[in-house]
Order: sequence, then C-alpha cells, then structure tokens
Amino acid sequence: MKEDLVVSFSGGRTSGYMSHKLIESGKYNLHFVFMNTGCEHERTLWFVNECDKYFGMNLTWIEAVTHPGERRGSTHKVVSYETASRNGEPYEGVTKKYGISNQTWQICTRELKSNAQRDWRKANGLGDVKTAIGIRVDEFDRMSAVQRNLVYPLIDTWPTTKQQVLEWWGNQPFDLNLPEHLGNCTWCWKKSYRKLALVWQDMPEAFDFPKRMESTYQFVGPEDSKGPDGKGRRFFRQHMYADDLKRVEQQHDLFDMPTGTCGESCEPFLDEFADEDELCNP
Repeated sequence: MKEDLVVSFSGGRTSGYMSHKLIESGKYNLHFVFMNTGCEHERTLWFVNECDKYFGMNLTWIEAVTHPGERRGSTHKVVSYETASRNGEPYEGVTKKYGISNQTWQICTRELKSNAQRDWRKANGLGDVKTAIGIRVDEFDRMSAVQRNLVYPLIDTWPTTKQQVLEWWGNQPFDLNLPEHLGNCTWCWKKSYRKLALVWQDMPEAFDFPKRMESTYQFVGPEDSKGPDGKGRRFFRQHMYADDLKRVEQQHDLFDMPTGTCGESCEPFLDEFADEDELCNP
C-alpha cells in the first residue's frame, strides 16, 4: 500500500518540477494543495491551473478563513481556479483580525498557509501525513529546523538546482513566464528591497493593497501595534510604509540588507512561532 504524501504546491517552477518528479516516481498516494492568499499574480494562478491539468494532479485550491472574536486560528475553504480570490480577500481577513504582518509579527504565512492547510488536512484525515516542500538543494538554508514532518524531495531524493529546474521547464509545452520578483504575493514584505523596487517599476498597482491595509488596520494587533513612532504598524523593514518604497531604487545601500525567508516560493510551516499554541486550531 502506497504511503500518503501531501504536496504543498507554492505556484512556482520548483514546486511544479517537484510535483512532476513525485508523480513520475509512482511511490506515493499524492495529495496536492495550493494555498491562495488573493495577492498572487494572475500568471501564477494560470500556471497552477495549467500544472494541475497537464500533470493530472487533482489539485485542491484552498483559502484561509478567519474567525474574528474567537481564539482559534484560520480554518479553510475550498475554491477553484475560477473562484479563487484575486483582490487579497484572504489576506485582508487575516490582517483585519491579527494586524499587519511584518518582521516582528510574522502572522501572514502562519494563518494564510500553515493553519489553513492544517485545517484542510484534519478535515480530510491527513493530519499526520508528511508534507513535501519545494525547496532545492541550493536553498538548503531554508529548511525548517523545527518541523519534523516535512520532506524535501529536491534535496534528499533528487538533488536539484535552480538551473536544472529552469532547463527542464524550457523543454515543456508551457512555462510560468513571470519575473522572479513578481512571484509569491506580488508585493511581499519579505522580499529584498531590490525586488520590491522592480515591483514598483513593473507593477506599481501591486502596492495598492498594502497601502489600503496600512491605512485601515494600522492599529490592529498586539500591544506594540502603534509602532515605534505611534503612527501605526507597517509591513516593510525599517518601519517603511508601502509608499516609502517608491524611493528605494535610488537607495542602493538598502539593496543588500538582510531579508526574511521569502525566496522563490512562500512555503507553510517554515516560519513557525514558538508561542502559537493559543492561535492554532484545536
């Protein structure tokens, strides 16, 4: 009897390649899941749908559902390519309840992806099943040091580099064809300043969402929600507002500042809080 394996499909080339290798191996009973935040580029959603059809993944699309006023983490709802949120609705739900996510309050991945997927797994009898994460051998430092139920096929089973992934996709009938800086949530606060500057150049409208969140929910959150200057919480490093990022491309000294863990994919379970128990699903 084949072992069950949940495959966390992030929406990028690496997770697509990993999915292909897992299907090709025939070793597992695979359960593919994509967590939509509502802030992905439309091309990402198209790519996810194409991979699903082309590889025969039977992919499940889920979105986080928050519960205002309740001491419970995000649950999930099942959507589809056609019905998936395109205007940040799941992300706004999390922000409305927990406040703006940033380096000191990294709530977005936990609620939008980790907790939503936990709830989906529980509902489908997959709570203890291992999860495959699309991290390559050249991203070894992104592996979780905490979670023990994760597997990394492109590190342990088929050691794969970024160049190998790109070469493989170059021989496929379709490709993502999206600049790396527009991957994940298009405006993700974990991205480097260099990537955020490129987003401003190519897709300035991507910042309309974080600007609206900062103006609407800036004082929602834990005790330090007023921010260091009393003007409210902000997404971006150095307490920058989204509007402040327009000047980043002139400040090259910021380009090499340390960033978060947002690489070419945003994966669940990698940024777990040690004190999350009261917020996680029972």
